[in-house]
Amino acid sequence: MAAYSDGGIMASKPYVASGRYIDRMSNYCNGCRYKPSVRVGDDAFPFATLYRDFLLRHDNALKGNRRMDMQLRSLKEIAAAARRQIRQQADALRHSLGIA
Repeated sequence: MAAYSDGGIMASKPYVASGRYIDRMSNYCNGCRYKPSVRVGDDAFPFATLYRDFLLRHDNALKGNRRMDMQLRSLKEIAAAARRQIRQQADALRHSLGIA
């Protein structure tokens, strides 16, 4: 997400990864109590929550980027109530890290 902090001038796609991607492409999730496919709740993988929150917050800026079409389409499949839960949990995560 930090690699896209210039708004897409240097990089055409934010380098963000879902929990499932991190689980599939690394061994960081081995033995972890969090579930990479869970978005919210006690078992939610923090990266999954923050990833979707980033996409939700920057939807308007990203929607013209064809490289983000698939990720943004997946957001539309998430119910409004679940989106609110994602935003609330992401806010709580940032607050707990002192970056709210």
